[in-house]
Amino acid sequence: MVTAYFSEKSKWDAIAAQQETLLSSLLDYLASKGDGVTVWGERCADPAIRVPTVSFTVKGWSSRELVEAVERVSPRLGIRSGSFYSIRLVREVLELDPADGVVRVSMVHYNTGGSSS
Repeated sequence: MVTAYFSEKSKWDAIAAQQETLLSSLLDYLASKGDGVTVWGERCADPAIRVPTVSFTVKGWSSRELVEAVERVSPRLGIRSGSFYSIRLVREVLELDPADGVVRVSMVHYNTGGSSS
């Protein structure tokens, strides 16, 4: 049962540690791309500061096209594009086209650090 799965604090600590590891790897990779990638939000993997979901854009790519290209080579990867019910935020704060939005990846605890293929 779900309640049993989440009932022990040690599991929460393990979940947070797994998410932080995954998130750190993703943020490090995105940062290695220099100014070609913009990460929207915190660039720190600390679970006290952010959730393990990253939104970003890549120069020269529409968010939709990037997701489609990634899914062609890694179909099991959970990556999406759009405004995610935050059209005003995307348009007025990020100053992006809400029809294209951002790329979003969630690095939650049930993911692994291994290859997606």
